[in-house]
Amino acid sequence: MDVNRILRPESRILDIGAPGPELAEALAARGYVHYLGLVPDAGLPSARARADGIADRFHALTSSNQAFKSSADLLVLRGGFRRLLWSLRDLRHVEYVAVEMGPGRPPIDLVLARAMGRATRKLTPLGALGVGGSTFEVHAVKTVRPDRPRQYLSEVVGVAGLIDRLNDEGVRYAALRWFDSLPHLEPGEDLDLLVADDDLAAVRALLAEEPGTIAVDLYSETGLPGSDFQGAAYYVPDLARQILSGAIAHASGALVPSPRDHLLSLAYHAVYHKGERSGLPSDDAPAGFRDPDHDYAETLRRLAAAVGTTLPGQLEGIDEHLGREGWRPPPDALRRLGEFNPWIARRLEAQVQPPVEPPELSVFLVRERALTVVGIEDITAALAETGFEVILERQLDDEARQRCADVTRGGNWGSGPFPVSGGGPATALVAVHYGPEAPDPALHAQYPRLTNGDVLLAKQRIRDLIGALVDPEQRFNPLHSSDNEPEAWEYVGAAVPEAAVDLRAEVAARRDAYRTELPVLEVLSLARRAKVEVVDSAQGPAVRKTFAPQARRFMEREVRALRELGPLVDAVPELIDVGPNWVMTARYDNALGSLDELRPAGLLPLDVVREMVAVLRTIHELGFDLIDAKPQNFLLDPRRGLKIVDFEFFYSYPLTPPPFAEAYWLRGVPDDFVGDVPRGRLSYEWRWRRLTGLSRDGLLADSRWRQHLERAIYRTRHATIGPHGRPRLLARAGRSGLRRTRGLLASRYWLWARGRARAGEE
Repeated sequence: MDVNRILRPESRILDIGAPGPELAEALAARGYVHYLGLVPDAGLPSARARADGIADRFHALTSSNQAFKSSADLLVLRGGFRRLLWSLRDLRHVEYVAVEMGPGRPPIDLVLARAMGRATRKLTPLGALGVGGSTFEVHAVKTVRPDRPRQYLSEVVGVAGLIDRLNDEGVRYAALRWFDSLPHLEPGEDLDLLVADDDLAAVRALLAEEPGTIAVDLYSETGLPGSDFQGAAYYVPDLARQILSGAIAHASGALVPSPRDHLLSLAYHAVYHKGERSGLPSDDAPAGFRDPDHDYAETLRRLAAAVGTTLPGQLEGIDEHLGREGWRPPPDALRRLGEFNPWIARRLEAQVQPPVEPPELSVFLVRERALTVVGIEDITAALAETGFEVILERQLDDEARQRCADVTRGGNWGSGPFPVSGGGPATALVAVHYGPEAPDPALHAQYPRLTNGDVLLAKQRIRDLIGALVDPEQRFNPLHSSDNEPEAWEYVGAAVPEAAVDLRAEVAARRDAYRTELPVLEVLSLARRAKVEVVDSAQGPAVRKTFAPQARRFMEREVRALRELGPLVDAVPELIDVGPNWVMTARYDNALGSLDELRPAGLLPLDVVREMVAVLRTIHELGFDLIDAKPQNFLLDPRRGLKIVDFEFFYSYPLTPPPFAEAYWLRGVPDDFVGDVPRGRLSYEWRWRRLTGLSRDGLLADSRWRQHLERAIYRTRHATIGPHGRPRLLARAGRSGLRRTRGLLASRYWLWARGRARAGEE
């Protein structure tokens, strides 16, 4: 094969175990000059002596890890280093691997490594390449190159050369720490650079010019994609800007933080990035972490003395000092850091506040790009659909936008997992929710600070709304939100501080109005429109349903149904009293239990099903419909019989009702229906059939014996081929077990392969 098939003029070649300059010279003759040869120490003088004019492209090979921790497009493996092919998972940063082939048959170890690479679809053979007096077997690698802070500088350029280039090009940067010996870097050390957002692309391009193995961690001032720390800005953006604007020249020529910023930024790094791994003691670990990567305690003591101050010795004390100096991250950033720093996580746990009583406050920060696609009224409508009532809408001025950008989202307003960024915060929507529902365990594990699952649901609705209006490659995250009420008040302080007092007063007034003044014996439900409680009334235990302000029309329908149907339908509960935002009815026992927990095979008793239909038929004959009617709305009191509850979707037909078989609760409302319609899973299969085992026609018209037969068939079907049938449950369990076993075997194989690769280091 021809080398032009795999290389471009800008391609970077890293030669591991290079014996001399022959390959570099042959490639240079064809225009491929971005080469770095790593030579075992014993052979380095000879290789450089023979490398006329390109001796600077040969450097010492100190570890086989240099092959894995490097930047290159083509990786060349020679001699004993060919065994690095075993560790393909660590070679996914390169596009091609060229393995030098000696005379005769290849060793069995190489044959097996190559075969495993092909079997796992991580290697694709391309053919043999003869160049520079050697023959190479070339493979394409299944490449994964995510944007990330870790970059690699070429030994050809060197740290001194990088400093000169950055200064010559006027880049705003600062070498953050451990810069005393620059341009020299100790083996295994990396260079930490903070770069202005506008200069990030230029620095990345500079580092990408040549292959290299000198580690450089590149962070931008606002945590742009691939230059962030765990999804957040490395330093709070206003602190990052302070470091950059105050940077001074070091003896090496590098720009570094001023002495005070050096002290505070290193303390920030030790406390908030490293935590206990810094070796600094804490209240929980007085002895400190063993073997930290640097002596932070001594270095901080020395830096503090140089600026005429002292620092406490423990993490807690340094945190307090940083707070006084204005260098503690805002709460939102601390929570993000706490996901990776156990010391912060424990501190935050001690500050956890008990759940608030409804309504719960939330803040949604709508991003700039969203308002170029939809109007703010579309977003507030989507919020209303998920139970949020917006009580303040405010376009943000430049100062408020900057405050929000700095103290929320960890200072990182990049694109995240979306193709493009949604821009910065543009409009603040402050909303209340009367039925916050705790996330399920899986969601809580993913979002541990979230207290209301409807926040995510609302955001997804808005993302779907906007996603349907833009091309897939132009999708973006349209808004950011608080996860809980304490966080919401922080966002209020950033976005609309002038409205904070009035907002607190309004939320308090709403809580007073929604609070139940009677003793609450039991909470039956807490939903978006209303809460239902058993209270100790003057008549004894009773059910009180309190409605949120935006659900006033639902309450009016509930009261009308109780008053009009109560005297005519025995199944309608007794109405005890009506208040400004509540309805009180008699309390009934329920022998049916929770129907939401029933599986398809656990059907309701047929007599109960038939009586439910009879109740709905009676209501229909009176000219009314309960559009939301479902088995869960019925109670079976052992003494007082079947009762129906929840009349929020009570509907009066304007003219003659349709036939009972066409009732809205059974068939759904017509397309031209004007009024409130239930949301969620509304199909007959989900609402009725899974609990009754009957088709629509069977439910309404079949005789008892035919209904028994249909239910028996339904049970048999679901016990065998249904989603909860034993065969399917066993099949799912088998597939799940197979996936776990396969994952475990793959993990163990790659650990073994990695060890096998290192065993070949020369």
